[in-house]
Amino acid sequence: MKKIFSLFLAGMALLSVTSCTDADYDEKYADPSTTTTVGVPQVFTAVMYKGSSWMDLKYYRYYTQSTTSGTFSGIIGDSNNRGRFMGATEGYFNTRWQNFYDMVTQYRLLEYTYNNLAEAEKPSNVVFLYLARTLVEAQLHEMLSLFGDVPFNGTGTLWIDGKYDVAKEKCVYDDDVELYKQILADLKEVGDYFASGNVDATGLNSLARQDYSVAVGDPVKWQKYVNSLRLRIALHLSTTGDCTTVAHEAIAEILNNPDKYPLIDNNSENMGVTSDTQTDDFNFGKSLSQALHTGDYAAGSQTVLNVMNVPANGIPDENTDPRLQVMYDCNPDGEYIAFDVNKTNAEITNLSDQKLQEYIKRGILTANYYCKIDSQAVAGWETYEGNENIMSLWIGAAEVSLSKAEAYLMGYGVSRNEATAKENFVKGVEQSVEYYWDLKETSTLYEEGNDSYAAYRPLVKPSTAEVQAYIERIWEPTQEAICSQLWLNFGFMNELEAWNVVRRTGYPVVSFATDNQVSNYPTPPNRLPYPSDELSYNTANCQNAISKNYEESTGYYTNLFWAKKTYYQLVK
Repeated sequence: MKKIFSLFLAGMALLSVTSCTDADYDEKYADPSTTTTVGVPQVFTAVMYKGSSWMDLKYYRYYTQSTTSGTFSGIIGDSNNRGRFMGATEGYFNTRWQNFYDMVTQYRLLEYTYNNLAEAEKPSNVVFLYLARTLVEAQLHEMLSLFGDVPFNGTGTLWIDGKYDVAKEKCVYDDDVELYKQILADLKEVGDYFASGNVDATGLNSLARQDYSVAVGDPVKWQKYVNSLRLRIALHLSTTGDCTTVAHEAIAEILNNPDKYPLIDNNSENMGVTSDTQTDDFNFGKSLSQALHTGDYAAGSQTVLNVMNVPANGIPDENTDPRLQVMYDCNPDGEYIAFDVNKTNAEITNLSDQKLQEYIKRGILTANYYCKIDSQAVAGWETYEGNENIMSLWIGAAEVSLSKAEAYLMGYGVSRNEATAKENFVKGVEQSVEYYWDLKETSTLYEEGNDSYAAYRPLVKPSTAEVQAYIERIWEPTQEAICSQLWLNFGFMNELEAWNVVRRTGYPVVSFATDNQVSNYPTPPNRLPYPSDELSYNTANCQNAISKNYEESTGYYTNLFWAKKTYYQLVK
């Protein structure tokens, strides 16, 4: 709580927006802190900016997620190091919490400003209110999927109340079930607003000036994003728990009314922000491309290789996923090798060192034995110049198609239809292949015909027929087949949603070895604990939430209502 509030002790929350230091933002978008009059459009940009640490694909977000959801989801390879299930350090949990409430406070200012407009001014400003709320609730979904109950409806008011104790009393923990119902209802309201055809033209003109997403104020792109986000969250709640009924109702309404609730349908409609938002102030302005090639947090997992049908010898064959060569680097022998979950950290390291010495004797001075996220697609091996063209993806077409496939196969809100499920499965995998190959081919380091890693392996793009043949081979009318592809598509670009898929369904099967070196954290968690700042500065409210929700002292191993109790298997 102290961190939540301390950011805004100067009075008006807008003053905290003065941290807009990124030159790309300064050049293109109005800095609200430089205006003498607080306007709804300007505060909308502030909401976007304050949420950027976790909305956008930045070094900071990737590093922090990799130590938690990346590892726990099985996307990032697990080297069996000591304390691997403790996640990021406590400071990062606190910062994740703080960043969200920084964003919420800007939204409260936007609400306040909007509510105090003359009635005649509201129609041209309501689009900002709706879209800001959408972005905040997209992040609220992430907070709920990490922590369970969180304070929301009473937060972000210190700048109004002026008294710490009064504001703190409002920061009670809202029930996560009720918050999810609220999110779905709010997103429906926004979807209905865009479907009405009554979006104010003056508001859209202003939105185009303030919106730094790839939509640049385009109402159709925003409409498809809102509906796709609603589908994501409804699917998240569809498998089990107290929200299945409302979730299925939302899915039915969306899928049965495509004209009213259009969804992202192809990769040209993917929603997010442009690549020039990749750098951040954390760690000297490093970008996402650098983060994706940092140490063990770039390691591929055995689960990834299994889902991509890589043979046990690590050498791809005709049955191997066509995305493999643009998602991961092989070693100089053309092998894709993941950390062995049955080996100790020392054994894994020793084998790697042994192989590196062999490579050096062969004149190969820069190489990895274990597969890593593709260096040419996302980062320069030597210079870290990186792919400057990576879009910060919020929601993409492949996710939407695969979500529809699961809904139709499982009968979530719609009649079970295996044929429609397969149709969307095929489309989703095709879109995912297209997306990841595009990351490769648009790289600033791309050379046609040459793979990364000093061309240890030629790069051969699969034909449309080969991609289609692969999809036919992997299709099965099972939740496991669909969710494994949904998980893989999220991959290292959205590790939290990959973790959500695994926790919700148990697919794909992710294996871990017990960490016997840290007695309190022997296995992967089910959630993250409330940050220490909350226990220190919002003590009563936080303790009430702990008493209500925790089944054990840490919170780590308490199940969330929408998730499986155990979502992984232990090998030893």
